[in-house]
Amino acid sequence: MKLIGFTHFFDDKYKVINCFDPNYALAWSLTVDFMKEKGLKWNGFYHQSGQYGTPYFDTGQRLCLSLRVWGWLMVDVLDIPKDETEKNDTRYCGWAWNWNDEKDEVYLYPDEPIFIDYNEYLKKKPEE
Repeated sequence: MKLIGFTHFFDDKYKVINCFDPNYALAWSLTVDFMKEKGLKWNGFYHQSGQYGTPYFDTGQRLCLSLRVWGWLMVDVLDIPKDETEKNDTRYCGWAWNWNDEKDEVYLYPDEPIFIDYNEYLKKKPEE
């Protein structure tokens, strides 16, 4: 399974991957890894309503998440540490439906389609 690019949440050319789909965990990790590598980050609102907020794959599927679950995906992308003093883990909130509270945080939305050239991608050497 490969991440092909990003599309609209309601793009019916691709079937939805939900949490019961056997590809769910792999779709999650492929999305996290790619967004980390490219420095991409956006909230759940953009995931659901932005032109290029939803990842799609060579399986003919797209990863459609709730606002909250997208917030958790961004926690993984940004490696946000857990605050052990908090009773409830709320790390996802700033990336779900709210703008992040940190004023210096910049959301990096794609302004054009994101397609992956796997020939170039595979040639890259991992950073040491």
